[in-house]
Amino acid sequence: MGRIGTAIGLFIPVVLLAVNAGLGYGGILVTVVLLVWIATGILLTPTPDEER
Repeated sequence: MGRIGTAIGLFIPVVLLAVNAGLGYGGILVTVVLLVWIATGILLTPTPDEER
């Protein structure tokens, strides 16, 4: 379950951020929301000790 959370918390927003930067779609608001989403995903990612 931890890997699914990591994908949702980190990989999906990075892909969306790349699409946003590449296409210029979404503007600054989407960029800020994605950066907050990435930061939240990093903060909530369990440490190896918590995964056991």
